[in-house]
Amino acid sequence: MRNYTYRARNLTGRIVEGTIQANDQNFAYEQLTKDKLIPVEIHPAIASTENAMSRLFFERIRDEDVILFTRQLSTMLKAGIPVVQTIEILRDQIENKRFKQILTGVSRTLTAGSSLSEAMSEYPRVFAREYVSIVVSGETGGDLVKALSSIAQWMERELEIRTAIKSALRYPLMVCVALIMAAIIMLIFVIPKFAAFFVNSTVALPLPTRMLMAGSNLFQHSWPILLGLAIVIGVGAVFLMRVKSVRLQIDKMKFHMHLFGPVYTKIVVARFGRIFAMLVRNGVPVLKALEIAPAVVANTFFQKLLVNVRQFIQDGNTIADGFLNEMPIFPPMVTSLIAVGEKTGSLDDMLDQVVDFYDMEINYTLKNMTTMIEPIITVVIGVGALFLALSIFLPIWNMSQALTSQVR
Repeated sequence: MRNYTYRARNLTGRIVEGTIQANDQNFAYEQLTKDKLIPVEIHPAIASTENAMSRLFFERIRDEDVILFTRQLSTMLKAGIPVVQTIEILRDQIENKRFKQILTGVSRTLTAGSSLSEAMSEYPRVFAREYVSIVVSGETGGDLVKALSSIAQWMERELEIRTAIKSALRYPLMVCVALIMAAIIMLIFVIPKFAAFFVNSTVALPLPTRMLMAGSNLFQHSWPILLGLAIVIGVGAVFLMRVKSVRLQIDKMKFHMHLFGPVYTKIVVARFGRIFAMLVRNGVPVLKALEIAPAVVANTFFQKLLVNVRQFIQDGNTIADGFLNEMPIFPPMVTSLIAVGEKTGSLDDMLDQVVDFYDMEINYTLKNMTTMIEPIITVVIGVGALFLALSIFLPIWNMSQALTSQVR
């Protein structure tokens, strides 16, 4: 007998969780069924180290997996295959064990009489709230295939933007890490050899050399203090970011950064516009869409502004007035297109135009970001090399001058 943890639905449809003792997983399933529970998910309570490591490193459900699943689900439903059979077919061909387990739970919930959106809502880490909301609208409007296709397109574009951002930042980050490592190696292993030579001389050392030697001594003899200080600062920063007021101010500053603020604003506007347009196009009411959409943008300041916009519209004002009065970070072009879309009944089309425009701007900026950052990196490397050269060669020059004067 071993312990299993489970998630199941009771007779009222509510999700219940707990542990159960059974010889194997099938016996646990039968036992829960006898207890008038509909099992959703069952797995061993204490997994082996190997399974834990596998789940941590090899069984993470990637966005690509969910996109492919959504595409295949839409295609098979369009072909007229029943949803339960479709889920089971897709489950059998998926290699990811964690995703396979989740689709097994979805299939069981569907077999018990629940809708696809209800079954998916039990796994919010895989099927996010906005994903489930579009599925609900597709089920209600009778066009689930179109809804799933919209979700796949939205997720693909989100993935493209994230990949482009990571690619643009990869080179600067690698250079920064290399510079820091080179500086640490110089201070710990190279500078001490020169320092021993300089200390024995009677020549006064120039300021750059004294600064470099002080830094080397600090790293050599006080590294435990520096390490402890770095840990304290890191942990303190993490806890500080959990304070709502501090997080709000930091998120607000992101929109006003000198170099990256405009790019960040475009990314936020595009991400919001994309999900908002998709929700409205698939029949989700505007107020409900404004309640769901903020979760896509991980910025508390922007989320607060959207809450204000929603309340402003709920008080009887127009959508355009809500964004005009309560969303100061939106450029005038965006609010103007929202106003036109609201008047003409084509809000989703206007938002698509906004998203397409900003997507082009973002792609152009990200492609040229490396070119923009290269001069800054070159200047930093140049200043560092000049400081190092002055620190080493100035005292050597002074010593040679002193020896020359003594010979004379």
